[in-house]
Amino acid sequence: MKRDKKRNKGGKWEISFAPITRYSVVFCALFMGIAFMGGCVLSAGRLRSDTEAALAASHGQISQKVAGAVDLLESLASLPEYYDPDIPPIDKVKKLDQISPYFGYMMICYVDSDITVYSDGAEPASLASRDYMQQLFSTGRRQVTDSFAAGADGVTLNYTVAVPLMDQKGQITGCLFCAIYFDEVVDILRQSAGNGGTGITLVGSRGQVMSSTDVLPYGESIMNTLRKGVLFGTTADRLEEQLLAANPGAFWSIRDGNLYYTAYQRVENTNWDILCSVDFWSTFGKTVPALGLVAGLTILGCICLLWFVRRYIAGQMQIVDMLVHSVEELEKRVYQDERPEDVDFQEVLRLTSNGLSDSLTGVVTRSVFLNQGAALLKKADPQKLKALCFVDMDNLKYINDSCGHAGGDIALKSLGYILREYEKKYDGVVGRYGGDEFVVLLTGLDDEQELRGVLDGLVLRLQSSVQSGGQSIPVQCSIGVAVYRPGIELEQMIADADEALYYVKQNGKGYYHIHQN
Repeated sequence: MKRDKKRNKGGKWEISFAPITRYSVVFCALFMGIAFMGGCVLSAGRLRSDTEAALAASHGQISQKVAGAVDLLESLASLPEYYDPDIPPIDKVKKLDQISPYFGYMMICYVDSDITVYSDGAEPASLASRDYMQQLFSTGRRQVTDSFAAGADGVTLNYTVAVPLMDQKGQITGCLFCAIYFDEVVDILRQSAGNGGTGITLVGSRGQVMSSTDVLPYGESIMNTLRKGVLFGTTADRLEEQLLAANPGAFWSIRDGNLYYTAYQRVENTNWDILCSVDFWSTFGKTVPALGLVAGLTILGCICLLWFVRRYIAGQMQIVDMLVHSVEELEKRVYQDERPEDVDFQEVLRLTSNGLSDSLTGVVTRSVFLNQGAALLKKADPQKLKALCFVDMDNLKYINDSCGHAGGDIALKSLGYILREYEKKYDGVVGRYGGDEFVVLLTGLDDEQELRGVLDGLVLRLQSSVQSGGQSIPVQCSIGVAVYRPGIELEQMIADADEALYYVKQNGKGYYHIHQN
């Protein structure tokens, strides 16, 4: 029987937790998906902030190093003992050699008006071939060079800061210059980059790589590297124009399958640019532990929730078992010796629920019928014939007038009891549509021949009588029938059956008529 599918061997009602578990898994997956998307958004924001922080740190330290060198040299250049050409170069060199270690420079040198450099322990040498020296003496402006190989070995890389020496008449009498260690700038970039994910590149005046934590080849054009990726919001040519114009900015790019955010800025007092890039996945990796914690707590929360739900439902099912037992006892008393073989306890529960069934006839209410009837049509066997019967009691008013409303109630109860038998036998549902109107949907008919046989029998069974006050009053019903056809809705079937019922009413009553399409 149908109820056995819902009970275990001990006769207890059970509920499947599979749907709850599925929904919980879907919820966890959805929540973790949302958490992942949130992590991506947070990582994108952190990407920008980390890039700007690294750029600010590296830019500030390098600018400070260059500005410190400029300030020191210009303060020395303002002293007569350095710009006075009558003071011997060796005296100037000795003083500079004492100052140089104190300020941490590789060297501070004196150059005379013939562009000859003097340093301690070395013979004077001409620097006339140096481009920056030619520019300094021709323009009278300080110079900060890109990195270049210098020194006795010709391979030591350093940066040079040079300022002119001018006498009181504004005539250039020479210059002072100092060398900044190449490795010192590299250390600044590495410290600013931190641990992984951040790359900082110092670009020279001609767009060449001077130093990079991304292991970019020294001297290679930075534009060649950028053109290998995809830039968003700018192009390589437009970016090159921005760098030449010393305009700060930022852009997104994709290189080697990774998303990067790059910010750039000009170093003060120089023609250098600093480009700072942070890749997405290294930044996202920093959020993984937090996302993992959130995912773990979510899964743990779902498991705990499932456990509490199981316990709660188990308690509620004990109440259901008691209710079902009580309904079974009630059902036995209602049916007594005429108890049907295939009684459905779920149906008994449904029909005895407040607001779902008609208290007088035991059939479902109109709204419940419309919902259940529509559902039945959708899931019914397409090979079976489906029909809707609109049943109307022809003489209820006469019965009420003759026997009182008690007699009318007896007739309606009898009608409801009979119709419910057909409902169960032919996989249908019956509802009270109005005062003396009933609708019956039957979905288990083999063909129209069986339908007519059912209707013939139903008409005979509905022709009964009511005993009241020593008299027998006949009861008679008319039936309008609509047969289901593909695509038709339940409401249309009711309308067609009502039209067929009207035909019966106009042609003698007490019989049935099938609506013709």
